[in-house]
Amino acid sequence: MNDSKLRIGVVIGSTRDGRLGERVAQWVMAQAKTLPGFDAQLLDVGAVDLPLYHDAVQPYDMHGHYPEHAVTAWSQLVAACDGYIFVTPEYNHGLPAPLKNAIDWLYPEWTDKAAALVGYSNGNGAGIRAVEQLRLTLAHVGMATVQQVTTIARAQDHFDADGTPIDDAFQGSLTRELGQLEAWARALRPLRRISN
Repeated sequence: MNDSKLRIGVVIGSTRDGRLGERVAQWVMAQAKTLPGFDAQLLDVGAVDLPLYHDAVQPYDMHGHYPEHAVTAWSQLVAACDGYIFVTPEYNHGLPAPLKNAIDWLYPEWTDKAAALVGYSNGNGAGIRAVEQLRLTLAHVGMATVQQVTTIARAQDHFDADGTPIDDAFQGSLTRELGQLEAWARALRPLRRISN
């Protein structure tokens, strides 16, 4: 078994002003950093300014040569990771468009990697439908999503503005999820070496 650290990207899927995603992602980052097997970094979809996907060539056929500087920068961030924790809200019963766009621009950078999913909402939906849609999208680009999911209803009632949890209601769920992510990310590493 390879004991070197796994590079884990914590992806903030919302780009809205005043988004709750930053609070939830800061909590997720803090938990991931406590694990000796993880080297966690934040991947903020809102910070990369990706254009809407428009190219006639499929990302699989671009071989890392993208038409936009922002896409190249995003590709490099994503490619450097062994796995991901997607932090997503739910918009109109679905996945946020900026997150879907950020996934759609790439393909080989995602393939044969593991992902954990954290959904949240400011109401009672807890991001569950967005998480289920995200599972389908990630499966298509060749990612393995772990079985455990953390979903948080009324996130504003559970986290301070800096992401400090007010209670431990979701700690057990995230701990189990991160354990599964580590196991799957390590298991998939050799597969990526063979594919490359």
